[in-house]
Amino acid sequence: MKDIKIDFVVTWLDSNDPEWQKQYTRYKQTATGEKSMARFRDMNIFRYWFRAVEQYAPWVNKVYLITNGKFPDWINAECPKLVLVKHEDYIPSECLPTFNSCTIELHMHRIKGLSEHFVYFNDDMLLNSPVTPDYFFKNGLPCDYNKETCFNVPIYTAKERFNIYMSMLADIGMLNAHFNRWQTVRQSPRRWFGPHLGWKGLLMSGVLMKQRLFVGFSNYHTEQAYLKSTFEDVWSKEPEFLMSSCTRFREEVIANPYLFRYWQFAQNKFYPRKRRFSTFHITQRDVIKPIEEALYDNNIISICINDTPFCTDADFNDIMKHLNIIFEQKFPKKSSFETNGSSSC
Repeated sequence: MKDIKIDFVVTWLDSNDPEWQKQYTRYKQTATGEKSMARFRDMNIFRYWFRAVEQYAPWVNKVYLITNGKFPDWINAECPKLVLVKHEDYIPSECLPTFNSCTIELHMHRIKGLSEHFVYFNDDMLLNSPVTPDYFFKNGLPCDYNKETCFNVPIYTAKERFNIYMSMLADIGMLNAHFNRWQTVRQSPRRWFGPHLGWKGLLMSGVLMKQRLFVGFSNYHTEQAYLKSTFEDVWSKEPEFLMSSCTRFREEVIANPYLFRYWQFAQNKFYPRKRRFSTFHITQRDVIKPIEEALYDNNIISICINDTPFCTDADFNDIMKHLNIIFEQKFPKKSSFETNGSSSC
């Protein structure tokens, strides 16, 4: 793995930027799709993402920071490991401006200079403990957990509607248009009947056995290792579906980045391994304590703090006030990705 360059890609938005707010207000009036501000609220913890990378993954090749063009005031643009990327640098102009994270993510392979091996993070996903390159890539393949499930069925609520369930079904449908599940399993049975799946995963593999169609996978809101060539392959096979998924706001029946993850599964281009992470969904103030406990658990490699539309602005502000104090205690030292940082890239 020493000869493989691994890049990190992370997306960020300054929802307090007046210019962005003006665009958002203008386009949301006539647009369809998901427009909840919970998708855009700034947690103000992004600097700790960089501090964690420098502390826990100093081996990273480059860090590509994607924004709509407005970057954090504290970012050190001169850091040799940092590459600043605007949406317009790699997303086709007909898709811009966009307020749909899927549009931003589906085109990531077009980023100039991006390595074949990269790990994608949202800005709410932070490294939590020291990590080695082979946690993300082993034998040149993305490490992932291919536990299958038939329980990812759509659930409707008035507030979240179908959430991402319809997109997941669209991803699986697209997968089945190009692959035969049983042929994939026969090509590499150890990947589909290995001990990494645990007894529940093995039971599901047994239930599905010679099933020709993929029915679904367990999904995790955490960082994801990808091969750039996977994106290129999917785009070469289904350019119309992918381009139609690049909507201004997130629609319910579109492709999302899980399609590329599933594609890697179907091609057996992954190294089977469980991940060590924790995901927290911000709904009420009682989430603060478990997040603090996870932050000081060295067995947890990464942590995701996911905003939700169920959290009021008052609760959100109070939660983030407490979490900022906790993060500052854990990561008090500035990174070289910040202005006046004392570490070296």
